Amino acid sequence: MNEIIEKVGFVLLGTLVSAIAYLIKRKIELKPELEILDKHQKVLDIHKKMSDQDLNIAGLNTFASMLTEKSNAVQSHVLDLNSRSVSHIQVTSTDHLTQTEMNQMASDSYNRSLSKMNEIYSQLMNKLDNDHTEAYGSAQSKWIEYIEAHARSVANMYKGGSIYPLIYYSELETLVFERTARLQSELDELENIGHP
Repeated sequence: MNEIIEKVGFVLLGTLVSAIAYLIKRKIELKPELEILDKHQKVLDIHKKMSDQDLNIAGLNTFASMLTEKSNAVQSHVLDLNSRSVSHIQVTSTDHLTQTEMNQMASDSYNRSLSKMNEIYSQLMNKLDNDHTEAYGSAQSKWIEYIEAHARSVANMYKGGSIYPLIYYSELETLVFERTARLQSELDELENIGHP
């Protein structure tokens, strides 16, 4: 009798283990299907949101193209500014310059770059309405704080050394070139879309 109960117990245990294994297998098999359904749901959600905002793939491609063109314009302006700049490093004979003279040249070069940026900035501000003028003014003030802090952090490696001003002004000039290029790009864009 014990043998029969034992055999029946093993059969039931085997059946139970088989049933559990079958359920686990089904759960694992359904997981990819659920992932596919989840992906389809996300795509449908994105499509609905795009439709609600009157967006389509062509519009997104146009927007991406516009961003690429703007990036290319900024890069082009940076290259142009760099090529027209009389860099303090490109002096014919730097062999006989003192560190003080090189520092002064770096400062002068930075100030020329800053003047050019301020000229472009003024032209841009003249084309903007009051709301945009205020926003650009605030951004410009914060940008000036940023470049001064950034240039100091880069030059701090040479703090106390005679080369500190050269590094500081060179870093400022690089950042001013980038900002000028961006401002010029935005000015060009405003002029191309016909703002006054």
